[in-house]
Amino acid sequence: MNDLPADWLDRLRRMDRSPTALAERKLFQELNPDLAHTPILSQPPSKPRPASVLIPILNRSEGPTILFTVRAPTMPSHAGQISLPGGGPKPPDATPVDTALREASEEVGLSAAHVEVVAQFAPHHGGLGYRVTPVVGWVADVPDLIACDREVSAMFEVPLLHILNREQHIVETRNAAGTDYQMYAVPYDTGEEVHHIWGLTAGILHTLALAFEEEADG
Repeated sequence: MNDLPADWLDRLRRMDRSPTALAERKLFQELNPDLAHTPILSQPPSKPRPASVLIPILNRSEGPTILFTVRAPTMPSHAGQISLPGGGPKPPDATPVDTALREASEEVGLSAAHVEVVAQFAPHHGGLGYRVTPVVGWVADVPDLIACDREVSAMFEVPLLHILNREQHIVETRNAAGTDYQMYAVPYDTGEEVHHIWGLTAGILHTLALAFEEEADG
């Protein structure tokens, strides 16, 4: 994919009816079926912990981008890793969408009033027992974004075109507890630094790209 199709926003709005978007995904098990019952995986709780993330697609003059955060080094889980705004539900959240929008407001100052929710994907299971619902949001009028220092150490944007191009998606080998395993990654080289998006976040982006392709003729 060299350019976004003219109907790219309409495709985004149709994505949540695509087969990929409707399928719950266990990314580690998909890529590592022989390791599904080994100690490399954290022992999940008896009931998966719900969480939501927002995929914020920002309207920029040079083309739409996706906003990512780098988690603060003091965070209790996934410290220092690249992620999407998100977290677990809190009152008064009634739906996964409510959670994703609230977390985006808290983490990067993106209020719900600025977000058009265009799609919601089936949950994705992470290695720490989380069951994460991805929510896709279009931000036509981008406000000033302010990171919450307690949760976010940095923010950056990646062109939507780069994320939707599956030639940019790779499966890489990682090692945990002496065992090699496979996981999705989507590197992005700005020319000054390489942002290495991997793990559950990269898996969610993989779903986004697949669902977008499936709606090409929607």
